[in-house]
Amino acid sequence: MKRYLTKSRFILGNGCPTKLFYTGKNKYANLRQTDDFLQGLAEGGMIVGELAKLYFPEGKPVSSLDDAKALEETNQLLLQDNVVIFEAAVTIANLFCRIDVLVKTGNELQLIEVKAKSIDGNDDDPFRGAQGRISSSWKDYLLDIAFQRYVLQQAFPEFTVTSWLMCVDKSQECTVDGLHRLFKIEKDGSRTSCKFVGNDAENSICREILKTRKVDEHIDELCSEDFGGRDFELYVRWLADNYEQDTKIAPEIGVHCRGCEFRCTPEQRNEGLRDGFRECWSEVLGWSDADFDRPTVFDLYNFRQAQDFINQRRIKLDNLSEDDLSLEVDSKPGLHPSEMQRIRLNYLKSGRNESFVDIDGLDEVKRNWRFPLHFIDFETAAPPVPLHQGLRPYQSLAFQFSHHTLHEDGSVSHTGEYLNAVPGAFPNFDFLRNLMSSLDGDNGTIFRYAAHENTILNHIVEQLDEFGHDESDYEQLRNFACSISNPTKSQPDRWMPGDRVMVDLRELVARHYYHRRMKGSQSIKYVLPAVLTESTFLRDKYSKPIYGYEVDPGSSRNFSKQVWIQYKDDTVIDPYELLPAVFDEVDKNTWDNLWAGDEIRGGGAAMAAYLRLQQDGLPPEYREDIENGLLRYCELDTLAMVMIVESWLNHRN
Repeated sequence: MKRYLTKSRFILGNGCPTKLFYTGKNKYANLRQTDDFLQGLAEGGMIVGELAKLYFPEGKPVSSLDDAKALEETNQLLLQDNVVIFEAAVTIANLFCRIDVLVKTGNELQLIEVKAKSIDGNDDDPFRGAQGRISSSWKDYLLDIAFQRYVLQQAFPEFTVTSWLMCVDKSQECTVDGLHRLFKIEKDGSRTSCKFVGNDAENSICREILKTRKVDEHIDELCSEDFGGRDFELYVRWLADNYEQDTKIAPEIGVHCRGCEFRCTPEQRNEGLRDGFRECWSEVLGWSDADFDRPTVFDLYNFRQAQDFINQRRIKLDNLSEDDLSLEVDSKPGLHPSEMQRIRLNYLKSGRNESFVDIDGLDEVKRNWRFPLHFIDFETAAPPVPLHQGLRPYQSLAFQFSHHTLHEDGSVSHTGEYLNAVPGAFPNFDFLRNLMSSLDGDNGTIFRYAAHENTILNHIVEQLDEFGHDESDYEQLRNFACSISNPTKSQPDRWMPGDRVMVDLRELVARHYYHRRMKGSQSIKYVLPAVLTESTFLRDKYSKPIYGYEVDPGSSRNFSKQVWIQYKDDTVIDPYELLPAVFDEVDKNTWDNLWAGDEIRGGGAAMAAYLRLQQDGLPPEYREDIENGLLRYCELDTLAMVMIVESWLNHRN
C-alpha cells in the first residue's frame, strides 16, 4: 500500500516531523487514538460537515474509502463542466488529500475546507490578531488548506484554484428549532458516520450558521515563511519523501514533547508496546530507562522556563536548585505560584511521597467559610450547531449539576442533583431554578472547581436578559445567579457579587497543596488520587462501605453501597476507574481517557453523552443507562471536592 502524506499527517509532521515515523504503527503506543463516535458527538465536526453539504444540494459525494477507487470517482466527476464534489480525492506523487467540498466551474476550482471552529461574522478578518498577524489559533487550519491547495494545483495545473474556509458564525442565531437533531451520528463496527435525517433539506437548514471566507492571501503569507531552511514546497516534499520511505527524521526535543501522544503507560510498556517519546529523548540525550524515572522540568506545573532548561540540557530536576526559579510575592492568601513551584521542585528532587499542605494559610482562608459547606459541579454542552431556535453556535446549555454538602459535624450528604436530557428541551432556566432550590436552605459557603461554573452562570444571566424576561421568576433567578458568581470581563452588565460568591477550590489547591501524584496538573482528576493516597483520615473513612443510599439514604443518590478506597499493587485506585463507561459503543479505556485529564476533556465526555441523548429513537433502557452513568460521574465530581476539603480539615490530626 502506498504511503501517502495526507493533510492530517502533514499537520502532525509540521508539529513534530519525527512523529511521522511513529504514526500508524501498532507497535507504538498512541494515547491520542480517540473514539470517532465520542469525538463526533462532543466536537460537532461531523454535523458541521454534513450541514455544509446541504448548502450545495447539487453536490456529488465520493463515498469510497479505498484511495484508488476514490481517485477514479473524483476524476470521472471532474469530466463534467460544472460540478460540486464532496470528499474529492486528489493526488500527486506521494501526496494525497480528500477535499471537503470541491466546486468546479469551467476552468476554475474552488477548494472549500469545512471546520467547526467559530468566527465572528462581523469581523473583517477573523484570522488575524490585534497586531495584524495571522493568529496562532488559526495557523494549523490555514496550513491544512495550504497543503490541499498545493496538491490540487500540482495535480491540475491547467485550472485556477482559489481557497476558502467555511466556519461556524457565532454571531448568527439559529432559525430552525432542533437543527442539531436533524443529524444523526451512528457507529457501525469501527466506522462512525453522520447523516441528515430531516425530511426537507431545502427548508429545514439554517443558511446563516456557516460562513465562507477566502483565505488565499493568508495562505500565501504563511507559505512565504521559512520552514526549517526550506520553502513550503520543498518542506512538503521533504516530509512526504521521509514518510513514504519510512525514514525517521532526527528528533528535536523541546517543550512540545510534553504532550507527546506516543508515550507508553506502565501497563502498555509491560505489554511490549514501544514508547516514541522515550526513543526520541534517548536518541538525543543518551538516556537509559533509569533516567526517565527521575523527575524533569515537565513535572513542574505551568513551568514557563522549561524550554530554556531543555536548551541547556538541564532537564532533570536534579540539575536545578531554588535559585534557578524566579520568585515573586503578592497579597493574595496562600503561597504565590512561584513559591509553590519551589516546593514542587524540592519535593520531587527528594522523592518525598507525602503531601505539602499550607495548613496555616488554609486556616486563614477557612475563617471566611460558613458551614455547612456546599460543593457544586456543572455539566454543559456548547454545540456548534444549535439545538434550539434563537440560540447562537457554541452557546452554553447547562443540563446537569451535582451538589454535595459537608456539615460541621463531619457528615456528608448528596443534597441535590439535576439532569435534563429530554430531546429538544431548553434546560438553562430550569437548571438555574433547581440549583437555587438546592442551595437556598442556608447561607453556607459554596465551592466550585475552576472557572467553569462561574462562566456558565454568567452565560445564563445573559440569556435571561436576552430572552428570559417572560419567566415568572426572572428577577429571582437573575439575582440568585449574580449573588453567587463574579461577573466575567466580557459581561455587558457587570454586578457586585453577593457575600455568598462561589469559592474556587482549584485556586486553593494551587496556593496551598501539592503531592507528586498530581503529575504536574491541578485537575481534580489528579488531585483526588493524591489526597486519597496521602490522607489517613480519608483512607480510614472511605475504605468502609459507608457511602450509599442503602447505608445512609442521604449520603448518595446513585451509589448503593460504595467502597471508594480500593487498592491495586498497594496503590489507591483512582475512584473514576471504578465507574463503568457510559456508552455501550465505547470501551472503558477510551471513556476513561476522554473523561480523565483536565476539566475540558472531562466536560467533553459529558457533552458527548448529552448530545447522544438528544437523538430521537433511542431505546428507553439505553437512554436510562446513559443518564445513570452521567449521574454517577457528576456525583463523584462533587464528592471528590468534599474529599479534598475533608483531607485538609483533618490534616492536623
